Amino acid sequence: MLSAPTAKVTPQGVHQWLSEFGWDVDSRRAKYPTKYKFNKNTKEQFKLIVREYSRMEEEKDSRQFGSLLDSLARLSAGSRVEPRWAEVMKLVSNFLEVGEYGAMGTSAALWDAVESPEQRNGYLAQVEDEVRHVTQCGYLANYFATQYQDPAGFTDFRKFRFAHPFFGPDRNCVLDHALSGDPVQMSVNLQLVAEAAFTNPLIVAMCEVAAANGDEVTPTIFLSIESDELRHMANGYQTIVSVVDDPDNMQYLQTDIDNAFWINHKFITPFVGAAFDYFAKHKATPWAKTWDKWVYEDWGGIWLGRLSRFGVQSPAPLADAKRDAYWAHHYAYASAWALWPLVGVRFELPDARDSEWLENNYPGWYDEIGNIFEHWREDGYEDPANHALPVDLFINGKIPVYICRVCQMPTIMPTFYDGLTNVRILEYGGRKHALCSEWCERMYLKEPERYTGQNFFELFDGWEMSEIVRASGMVRSDGKTLTSQPHLRSERLWTLDDLQQCGVVIRDPLKHGQFVERV
Repeated sequence: MLSAPTAKVTPQGVHQWLSEFGWDVDSRRAKYPTKYKFNKNTKEQFKLIVREYSRMEEEKDSRQFGSLLDSLARLSAGSRVEPRWAEVMKLVSNFLEVGEYGAMGTSAALWDAVESPEQRNGYLAQVEDEVRHVTQCGYLANYFATQYQDPAGFTDFRKFRFAHPFFGPDRNCVLDHALSGDPVQMSVNLQLVAEAAFTNPLIVAMCEVAAANGDEVTPTIFLSIESDELRHMANGYQTIVSVVDDPDNMQYLQTDIDNAFWINHKFITPFVGAAFDYFAKHKATPWAKTWDKWVYEDWGGIWLGRLSRFGVQSPAPLADAKRDAYWAHHYAYASAWALWPLVGVRFELPDARDSEWLENNYPGWYDEIGNIFEHWREDGYEDPANHALPVDLFINGKIPVYICRVCQMPTIMPTFYDGLTNVRILEYGGRKHALCSEWCERMYLKEPERYTGQNFFELFDGWEMSEIVRASGMVRSDGKTLTSQPHLRSERLWTLDDLQQCGVVIRDPLKHGQFVERV
């Protein structure tokens, strides 16, 4: 009996066959319009089909959850993490979850906007990746909540995000700029900058620091996430390739790259730097060197160098960002500790060992900001019996601190001096607006209607600090002990009554000249 010969079909062959099903029309109305013109013949490097993609991701999930639910659970891995580091993971897991959610929307918008069937297939795979990553970040917080000694902050961070002074810049960076505007601009913000420039230090380098501090949980999840990021970076590269051959596109592209880099840098650089150099008890490479390696040299030089033949240049603000990377995270940590009741984690002042390491790796650290930490420690700001908060420094010194309308970060970064000399105050639409730098000012003047939301100081103008904590539910299960604490000890914990007796009220500095005052 004769039989038909067995046909061998490779995944690449299936991908090519499926690509022929794409719509071939002269014009197509996308839900998200763009000022860019796409090359319809752009290719997708990984040539994934759903079956192969699902098989690959299933294998990764099996390894990840198998380790977490079996070997690491048996070893009680979550209980062996240094407390300092576990506390910062309350911030990292929740802030990154928001970023992954934003990435999900960005990829979907790109899928709708581009015209190449192969590109759309690559973006569709990224949408599925981002859904997976949102789940992974939530699982990371849940895992720590069940394993770590202090679950407060892991279990309830979502409910007090709106009252967190640093959630605004996180949301601004990874949601507002990733989900609004031109789809190509969104791609640049997410794929070319956030993923290609910052996920290496945020995810890969952070795994080294996590492991040094007894955390085997975070590397297990983060490295699984990072295995997807390579494809996302390739998607960003192909987005650029699909638009650079049209001269009309080039009048927009470089500006979009400059702006996307600056917005991402303003939040991610100080936030991750503070995690590396302050929340890690056992420190690895100083953050400034890590930033130089991954962002300045690898991304700004090598990665964007591949695009230079298309006329793409390194971002104009890159040199300013490099200077920021030396000092900004020190002031970010100081800003967070000054407002510690609203941060949602327990964290402490640098001890003698930390101070020595910081001075050795950042010469001039003590004179620049270390003396402020020493002053706070000597004056007993950790002790609730003293009824004092570290924001006294700003009240007594009458130091004006604003929140930048564009990047949403405090204007005292990278240093007090820069904050006092570089801040710009503009009036537009019947309101005042503070801007931290020439780059944020440029973005604001170009699109003032994009930056109309209220910042933290405007939202809570006139609120006494314990009222904010109570309204946001930033208290522990007894209903009175604060989730946040200015130390890691289990005794002498601050309560709502202690905080209320400090009598500190948030003010809008654009109206009152100060961001806090005593009543």
